[in-house]
Amino acid sequence: MIRLFTLALILCFTASISFAGHVDTYGIGSKGTSMGGAMTAATDDAFSVHYNPAAMSRIKKRTFAIGSHFVDPSLKMDHFNVDETSAFPISDLAGSDIKDKSPLLIVPHMAYVHPLNEKMTLGIAFYVPYGLDLKWDTDTTANPAAMNTFHSWYMREVITPSFSYKVNDKLSLGFGISIGKTKAGVERVRYVPDFMKSAAAWQTAGYTAVQAAGAAAAYTELDGAQYKTETEDDFNYSFNIGLLYDVNEKLSFGVTYRSKSDTKMDGNTDVTPDMAIWTNQNVDASVEIDTPDQLSFGVQYKPIPKWSISADLTRTWWGAVKSYTVAFEDPFMATSGLSAGADEEHFERNWKDTWTYRIGTEYKLNKMIDLRAGYYYDPTVVPNDTFDVLWPDSDKHVFSGGLGLNFEKVSVDFVLQYIRISTVNINGESENLNDSYTRPGVHVGEVDAKASGSILGYGVTVSYKF
Repeated sequence: MIRLFTLALILCFTASISFAGHVDTYGIGSKGTSMGGAMTAATDDAFSVHYNPAAMSRIKKRTFAIGSHFVDPSLKMDHFNVDETSAFPISDLAGSDIKDKSPLLIVPHMAYVHPLNEKMTLGIAFYVPYGLDLKWDTDTTANPAAMNTFHSWYMREVITPSFSYKVNDKLSLGFGISIGKTKAGVERVRYVPDFMKSAAAWQTAGYTAVQAAGAAAAYTELDGAQYKTETEDDFNYSFNIGLLYDVNEKLSFGVTYRSKSDTKMDGNTDVTPDMAIWTNQNVDASVEIDTPDQLSFGVQYKPIPKWSISADLTRTWWGAVKSYTVAFEDPFMATSGLSAGADEEHFERNWKDTWTYRIGTEYKLNKMIDLRAGYYYDPTVVPNDTFDVLWPDSDKHVFSGGLGLNFEKVSVDFVLQYIRISTVNINGESENLNDSYTRPGVHVGEVDAKASGSILGYGVTVSYKF
């Protein structure tokens, strides 16, 4: 068993782990995903390690599970327009029907639960509680939003050893520690207004002919360059605490608390292609982006033994992410007479705390076939004044359905998921978008945009009971 778990763990870590939308994996394990994630009181498979570690007490046989969730995003921006004001003539930037170019994204998951006796159960799971990976066209003629971001990613992978204790026939308690690794990064195209590439414009601003020629040459060289920041940490942790109370055979209640993880990532920021005029094109960088606390309340009711209905209410404290700063070890992108280089890059976020409402149901058609369905509403955490392409988000309606096939020792669970993303309209109020097209003291860019989309997800999980 140890060899099997080790091999599966290697396969999971070497898989392409990616996501779409805001930092959310949309479910862990096909059964839980198909029931809309309403599993705090309903979970009874190996992924109770995540949903509610206390529920591991329901598992009576050693169980190993492995699978993957596949995500196909379809996101777009329409009427993307940058109105610019300056002392010099500027051509407005505009683009419509801008669609993401993200590949099929893969989210693996794996778990093993081992009952020690009637009261104590051990478990361990690998999964990705948070993640994002989005790609867009780098051609700024078709996609001027690339000057804000054309590729962004954030992912936290965890291994969670857990323990549950059955206090009595009704009450169980659980605890787990999530040992994680986090990676984050962004790529964008450098925006340079046309007039900054004109020697005549610099002379009009008071530069000498020699200075103006040098400035125009420097910004002409910089125009269209691609900036890339990639960071990761070595180790972070959080913990899960769970409680499960089975009132009777029909009614159960559950509570799970997941703590935040303090995350400091190190890496580098660089620019391509190499340039002759600019210096410090590759510098060390660091940033802290923590994941939030989360508290879930759940209830499960069985009107008849074959049919269960579950509901969850989850509070996530995204409001803890007010802002973050990418700090550079050396001044980034300096040049004589024009720029001393940047010491940092600051991002305002002001994300909002959210309540997520989930409902799920399962009907056991017979000993072999289980039918499942779920829905949840996930409100956006991103206010309009900090919306950007790096962390896009809007209200989401998530619909799911699934099928479970049960054999003597093996069960196979399938899930199909559709996520409808509400349209968000930006009318010049986004500071983060505006800043991408603003040069202090020179000109101001004001961005209008409309963003919307959908995500199709599907997955399979195979479980084996020893």
